[in-house]
Amino acid sequence: MAAIIYNVILIASFLFLVWKKDDAEPYFPLKILGYFLLGSFAFNLNQVSLPLGFILYLLFFRPKLNAHVKRMAAVLGVFSFVIVHWIFPFGINQWENRSIYIAHELDSVYTMNFQDEYELIKKELNLENDHSKLEGFEMRYHQDGRIAEIKWQLIRQEHNSYYLYQIRYDFHKSRYQVVNGQSDTWFQYDRLIDADHFFENLNVLDMKDLTQKKGSFSSYAIQSSGERVLYSADLRTHYYLLNGETKLLTNDQLPVEGYVISTFAMKKTEEEKDQQGNIIHESFEGTESADYLFDVYFGDQ
Repeated sequence: MAAIIYNVILIASFLFLVWKKDDAEPYFPLKILGYFLLGSFAFNLNQVSLPLGFILYLLFFRPKLNAHVKRMAAVLGVFSFVIVHWIFPFGINQWENRSIYIAHELDSVYTMNFQDEYELIKKELNLENDHSKLEGFEMRYHQDGRIAEIKWQLIRQEHNSYYLYQIRYDFHKSRYQVVNGQSDTWFQYDRLIDADHFFENLNVLDMKDLTQKKGSFSSYAIQSSGERVLYSADLRTHYYLLNGETKLLTNDQLPVEGYVISTFAMKKTEEEKDQQGNIIHESFEGTESADYLFDVYFGDQ
């Protein structure tokens, strides 16, 4: 696209300037073309494009014949440089990194179908035919089932680039907000779980049951890095998911390898109020932790 824009400016400028000749001059069309190309010549320094050609024109070129036409050619050349190397990439970057909003009302965590939520996001982002992976799922909710925060990140690879979708729910406006991004590298990509498979397993968890087991607290949280890990946290309660069922994972079975969904309650450790009795600061710590593993590899056990 950038090449097309450049060629259109080049051709239009050439046709416009070639008729502006005041003085008879041999090879005038070729010289006009040369001044345009000089003005548009770019030098890349640390991924920053600089108009080196136009700088050289200002420093060393003092044409005597048709000087104003050649000056216009150089100026139009640097104009094309600005369009192609600065404005066009900036516009593309702004478009690719724009926020996308998906209006949607969230259900209680106890009735939510996580797979349906993911399918909604996939459909709205036109990712239904893409192979996406998940990283960094986080959710916090209250004992009555109201969700306080939910966010995750999807990553898909296309050729040598990685396209990122940071997804967060905006409770004030009842909508998902998706921020796009792009990266040339993603070192842990091969260790990440397929997003479809993650939400399929997250849906297996009985949210009501695991919450009740933790007791009464102000809020609860669920987290997962999305990475396949070597798991050996023998000081925590742990289970594994198999064929849609939850089974206890004993300490003598550790260490194992698999994907982990961590759940815990949020215990208030500090509270500060103003003179009117309004809470202005709270501190929490995780407690009653339990991990749920799936796609577990037990090694030689």
